[in-house]
Amino acid sequence: MDSARTSLRVAIVSTESVFTAAEDWRNRIGREIHGVAAAHLTTDALRTSSGAAVHLDVEAIIVFAGEDPTAARETIDATLESIEQPESEAHLPNAVRVIVVSDAVAAMESRPGIDVVRTSHATNELIPFLRGIIACAPTLRDARRELSLINRFVGSMRNELEERNEELQLAALVQRDFLPLPVPELHGVRIGTFYRPLAQVSGDVYHVEQLDDDKLSIFLADAVGHGIPAALLGMAVCRSLETTERVHGQLRLLGPGETLARANARLAEHQRATTRFATAIAGVLDCRTRKLRLAVAGHPPAILLRPGQAPRQIECDGGLLGIFPDEVYNEIELDLEPNDKILFYSDGFEQAFTDDGTPSHIKEFGNMTELGDPDAIVQEIASRIDAQLGSLHQADDLTLLCISVGELERARLAA
Repeated sequence: MDSARTSLRVAIVSTESVFTAAEDWRNRIGREIHGVAAAHLTTDALRTSSGAAVHLDVEAIIVFAGEDPTAARETIDATLESIEQPESEAHLPNAVRVIVVSDAVAAMESRPGIDVVRTSHATNELIPFLRGIIACAPTLRDARRELSLINRFVGSMRNELEERNEELQLAALVQRDFLPLPVPELHGVRIGTFYRPLAQVSGDVYHVEQLDDDKLSIFLADAVGHGIPAALLGMAVCRSLETTERVHGQLRLLGPGETLARANARLAEHQRATTRFATAIAGVLDCRTRKLRLAVAGHPPAILLRPGQAPRQIECDGGLLGIFPDEVYNEIELDLEPNDKILFYSDGFEQAFTDDGTPSHIKEFGNMTELGDPDAIVQEIASRIDAQLGSLHQADDLTLLCISVGELERARLAA
């Protein structure tokens, strides 16, 4: 066997009381194990004149600790202090094998990382033990080197993931900051919102805007997919949103069908190799006459909650945004009554509420028909979602707009 590959640097540490025995073992190791360089130190040599521990750059240490438990414990403490690993290698196995030769077994209690050979057994066990260490040393060195590289790689990946997570959290804050501000009550009409992303950022976007003294524009879109790509697409949808235009200096209000058509044309214009699309629902509500005009682009239908009646889905046809640039979005008109509620929601609710695997969101929404306050409805929906099995791991982004119609006369009196 190549002596260069089998050589092992060994330090023998002893107290003065067992100095002679330790020196005899150093000579014996040199005679019986070829290529081993052994040095003998007393415990006093493990500290500098200033009292700092001396670092032992070796691969194995044999500690002759004597039989006095107190002295043995102090000798072991001093030795372990000399081979303390740096923090950067705290997750690696100790590179130094420590063998304690002593019959003071109590001194070794709760001492992980050390091997014990009784003094009475040392003659038969110590040399074979060292030969085993020598045989394993190259493999252990290689394994430790590989573990060190892996730990560096993992540490680098962890830092990068933390940076990306911080960026995502910042993106989520920015996205929330750009959500529309609450719209004040208009002629007895109030709007409550529920917004809960699947991850930090959401592919759901919504927009609520007062167009004039009587009308509100309400819009909700759900971009395909999840996470950052969906969030960016949602931002593109919002950017393409038009609810008014100037014609010869006069402001003209766009209907919901025309709003969706313009958003669709802009998205389709920017499609490249990968087709991205979104669903959407748009409405214009005249809060004085209580007439609601609706248009839908492949989105779940709005739900009308009217006291004393079952929930009603307001069906309306229209293709997805971003697929066919010339898509036409038809409008329907709905007359609302006092105490009506209209719900616009993203399709995540179809998975949030299920009964034996069947969507039960309409039933859940119907349980809130008698609630008048839109904020109370939103809070009730949030509590019901939280009570669902698996609610901590929702399947999709969740967004809901609740438009509540109050008494018009009260609204006029309040004004």
